[in-house]
Amino acid sequence: MRKLVILFSTVALFAGLMLMTACTQRDSDLVGSWTFEEDSQWVTTFNADGAGAHALDWGFGTTFTWSTSSSNIYWNYPGHERMYTAYSISGDVLTITMADGTRYRYIRN
Repeated sequence: MRKLVILFSTVALFAGLMLMTACTQRDSDLVGSWTFEEDSQWVTTFNADGAGAHALDWGFGTTFTWSTSSSNIYWNYPGHERMYTAYSISGDVLTITMADGTRYRYIRN
């Protein structure tokens, strides 16, 4: 019985570690600053440590933390529920696809 408890504890610990690792994965290709193609005043920055920011060149902005899994970016804004969007990178173009299919393109700075 003791061996069974140790086995289940080990499996549970391993599963927990796998889940924690999956939640903090970051695509290094996203790291850097990206300018919104439709409005060059709007810049989104993804830092390697998982912090990020949206900013307009006249000073307005908001911060977030981010992670990736598969082809999704997970966005965490202070005071809001976590959300995700699909994304793809082709060369210096980042395309973010919303749940309704709307696509936004960003150019790497």
